[in-house]
Amino acid sequence: MKIVTSSPGRVCLFGEDVDYMGLEVITLAINQRIEIQGRTNTSGKISVNLEDLKKKIVFTNKKQRNLKRRDYVRSAFNIYQEFFPKDFGANMSVKSNLPIGKGLSSSSAFCAALIGFFDKASQYNSLEKELAWNAYVAEVVNLGEPGGMMDHYASVIGNLVYLECHEPYNLEKLEPKLNGIVIGDTLTKKETIQTLIKRKKEIYQGIQLMLERDENFSLELGSFEDVFFEYEKNKDLNLQRLLGILGIRDVVREGYQLLKNTNPSPEKIASLINRHHEFQKTYFENVTQRMQNLIDHAQNAGAIGCKLLGSGNGGSFLAYSPGTEDVVAEAINDNGGLAYILQQDDGLKIKVVEN
Repeated sequence: MKIVTSSPGRVCLFGEDVDYMGLEVITLAINQRIEIQGRTNTSGKISVNLEDLKKKIVFTNKKQRNLKRRDYVRSAFNIYQEFFPKDFGANMSVKSNLPIGKGLSSSSAFCAALIGFFDKASQYNSLEKELAWNAYVAEVVNLGEPGGMMDHYASVIGNLVYLECHEPYNLEKLEPKLNGIVIGDTLTKKETIQTLIKRKKEIYQGIQLMLERDENFSLELGSFEDVFFEYEKNKDLNLQRLLGILGIRDVVREGYQLLKNTNPSPEKIASLINRHHEFQKTYFENVTQRMQNLIDHAQNAGAIGCKLLGSGNGGSFLAYSPGTEDVVAEAINDNGGLAYILQQDDGLKIKVVEN
């Protein structure tokens, strides 16, 4: 049986850094994708050719132990291993036009595509939400990586999604079809995992400081103004990080109300994108000067809303540019970045090819 799966990267429209804290996010799937093509066989071996990385992974059909960092293939396989016959095998190849380490969720898209392949190969035929959850388990739970579940749901569900990243994980597909999506790559590498580990620790310490002052404080209901009042007293770094989370949380909530309309105002979307970026820049201090310079050039060329993507300190940014995509992309390219003009896209695709 030949199986082809394809999963998109995503732009976090609103909500960087809040998904792993159990809050709400809004994501947009993009038309840069990871594709897996493979045939099942009876060899008892799984062979995965990572074409873009010029790397090959081969292992036998048994539970994989002692998983290493970013061992996404074996982690995804483990979820389904008990459903395969003893002689199950597969020859798989992976290719992608989704940049790695640029805040576009390449690792989560890869996990989603892997889950789609193994799910179909096992004939488990999971529902969308189950596929998204399994992709999250493969990357975050099994491998101990510090991100949240936003990326996996974005890659599986596709298009525009509102997700509450806490039980019962309320998910809503939003109707608008957004255009004007330009991604500006700063061409500088970022260290996502270490950044998130450190930031998460600081946020929890900020929460603890607030709980010492108010035992009823919570991320869901806590006031930005109350935390800012405490922060002004001593400029504590942990409270500064907490302010970033609360500010972004409030942007997400306003964005959700706006995007429940079929035709939301681009100017209002842009205003929220810009406010989101200011919270990231001011309270997380993760916007490099190089990125900000490129954002300034993009805005001068017609981008009406710009924000950092991902964990920051490198990587990419969103330049929301409805009607001026080409000019904005040219400005980014002319000033030392690399621009992508992207479209909103569908989620995980799984198909069986008969030949």
